[in-house]
Amino acid sequence: MTRAAERCSLSQPAMSRTLERLRETFGDELLVRHGRAYERTPRGQRLLAELETLLPRLESLWQAEGFDPTLCKERFQVAMTDHACIVVLPDLVQRVAAAAPRARLEVTPWRDGRFEDLEAGRLDLVLDVAGAPATLVSETLFVDDFVCVVAADHPLRARRLTLAQYLQHLHVVVNVLSGQQTPVDRPLAALGQKRRIGLTVPYFASAALVVAKTNMILTLPKRMARRLARGVALRTMLAPLEVKGFSYEMTWHPRLTLDPAHEWLRNQVRAVAKHL
Repeated sequence: MTRAAERCSLSQPAMSRTLERLRETFGDELLVRHGRAYERTPRGQRLLAELETLLPRLESLWQAEGFDPTLCKERFQVAMTDHACIVVLPDLVQRVAAAAPRARLEVTPWRDGRFEDLEAGRLDLVLDVAGAPATLVSETLFVDDFVCVVAADHPLRARRLTLAQYLQHLHVVVNVLSGQQTPVDRPLAALGQKRRIGLTVPYFASAALVVAKTNMILTLPKRMARRLARGVALRTMLAPLEVKGFSYEMTWHPRLTLDPAHEWLRNQVRAVAKHL
């Protein structure tokens, strides 16, 4: 009993009281004196066998959880704007498939209730223009500027468009929210200005293909313009100074901050954004 007390950092009387409480709890002597030593009762022996299995499992719960992407079978649910699907998604899929071949990405379109879905656990991650509520965790991935793309033979020839030139022509508008391309149209509305709309579409890729065949203007983030201009007869000009740049963010719920699998996924997104 003395050695047992020392191993548990208890005094011998405290160890004796602990044994008495265990005897009362289990309704068994557990340990009985045999000469100068103690022997376990059959119930005590069975309890010891169970504890030898259970205690290592309990200990592992207190230790930091490791993560091996090669063994990951997680289904990551991510909402992205059309922008992120073009600029971030291809390289992200490449990284995830190479490191975690059994993991699965499920990408859903940007929608009004995306932050509510994060709160409810229906989404794991949202890639979006800055504006998430303070109850969620957000991190800036990059800052982008707007440019204008026109058909290669468009009559406009300038390094940067003036606001007057910009408003003079018809525009292809990508419907981000309520029929508007909000990061562009809201600042113009604050100035009392409004674009002449020739076409409204839901996707940037289709908008770029249309612009290549018309004299309309498409306003879009610079990084996206670089991707979409490949193989399409387009020219790029800087947007008017009145059309400001924006921050693009990754947002998640605080309950996922320390989760190893989700932290790994966010690191993959960070790596892609760093090399854009």
